[in-house]
Amino acid sequence: MNTFDAIYSRKSVRSYTGEKVAEAEIRELVKAAYASPVGMGRFENVMLTVITNKDFLDALDAKTAEAFGDPSMHPLYGAPLMILVSAKVNGSPDANAAYSNPAGIVENMALAAVDMGLGTCHIWGAIRVLNESPELLAKLDMPEGFTPCCAGIFGKSDDKYEIREILEEKIKTVYMK
Repeated sequence: MNTFDAIYSRKSVRSYTGEKVAEAEIRELVKAAYASPVGMGRFENVMLTVITNKDFLDALDAKTAEAFGDPSMHPLYGAPLMILVSAKVNGSPDANAAYSNPAGIVENMALAAVDMGLGTCHIWGAIRVLNESPELLAKLDMPEGFTPCCAGIFGKSDDKYEIREILEEKIKTVYMK
């Protein structure tokens, strides 16, 4: 698959078979993360946590559903793999440019997932809940100074990627000449 096909096909997949992601596929996703741009090349300011522990994923899923006010929902959609991207952030996490690095890393992994035929979805809400859950954060054994910023979930899915029409009016665009 070429780059533009992957970009024009990428979508949020919210349905997974539950089948485990192969170790070789996980390594490829992580390699795509390593190829991501990071501001000023400061890779020491970001880290990945590759999570396949079903008990942890189920606990985060349930806690997030509860926080969203609907205990019957599954905000991680049954995906068997979540790759959490954390960063060293300074000041207010809401206003910190350090969030751009993790977002770019997740997007690189998402494009790799499309190429590999794996379902993927960017995860944000569950990460807010994670940051408010000391008991779940403690299980991550994260080095001091790192804050979970965003994640991608990945897994086998019956959803298929198809090149879609891209509406050019979707995002307000101003050309300054």
